[in-house]
Amino acid sequence: MHRRSLIDDLAEALGKSEDEIRQFLEALWQRLPLAIEVEPPFVRYLDAKIEGVRSTLEAEINDLRSTLEAEINGLRMAMEQGFKRAEERDEMLRREMEQGFKRAEERDEALRREIEQRFQQAAERDEGLRREMNERFEALRREMQKGFQQMAERVEAIRRELRQEIEALRGEVQRLERWFRTFAISILLMLAGIIVQNFLK
Repeated sequence: MHRRSLIDDLAEALGKSEDEIRQFLEALWQRLPLAIEVEPPFVRYLDAKIEGVRSTLEAEINDLRSTLEAEINGLRMAMEQGFKRAEERDEMLRREMEQGFKRAEERDEALRREIEQRFQQAAERDEGLRREMNERFEALRREMQKGFQQMAERVEAIRRELRQEIEALRGEVQRLERWFRTFAISILLMLAGIIVQNFLK
């Protein structure tokens, strides 16, 4: 990668193609002895280019690392915010569900109390109706008992009156019988006296 960058720069500076610059460098490298002393300007040039490429790569790597770290931090913050919002939504949903359950329990409790109250009112009405019916039955029983007693008293009074009238009639019949016997005896005595007088004449 370093040679290609150097070749590109030399080709652009010398107005040659990349293949020509590559062939020239290869031929130059083959013909130079291992212990040859390279001219300082060329070495400094190569070192500078290599350092520049290294610095560029390090800068790009640092920029890429910074970018990746920023993106990772942003993603982490976004995920944390998302998790936080999700937790807040879950907490809100939980509170809403708890409030809904609480309202449902309150409605159920109110309905239960209302039903119990209605049952109690119905029981009280039934008890009042039962007492009223018992009172009416008792009053009717007393009235009927009183009526029967009055009827018995009237019957007894009628019986006493009839008995008294019968006794009076019996006394009158007895009196009439005594009077009739007395009258009949007188008549018989008169007839007997008349008959006796007629025989004596």
